[in-house]
Amino acid sequence: MNDNTSGQKARELLTQASQHPVASPQRDALVAEAAVWARLEHAAVIERHSVAAVDIESALASFADPVRKLGSEIGNLTEHIKLSQK
Repeated sequence: MNDNTSGQKARELLTQASQHPVASPQRDALVAEAAVWARLEHAAVIERHSVAAVDIESALASFADPVRKLGSEIGNLTEHIKLSQK
């Protein structure tokens, strides 16, 4: 079950709960179940964001060596230009 389904289920349960009198056992039970579904939705969203963060970190790490190499080449070129201007 994905987080959208969990969220939808929570909303449906709260809609059902609103049809019962306040402080009724049926309403309390529906609200409690909706809270569980909402927690499931929240957990799924957090998991999805964690996976995305790891993917971004991996992508950035793959660029680290080429960026260092480019920086070194620019430094060497700058030094070469300085020496040639003397």
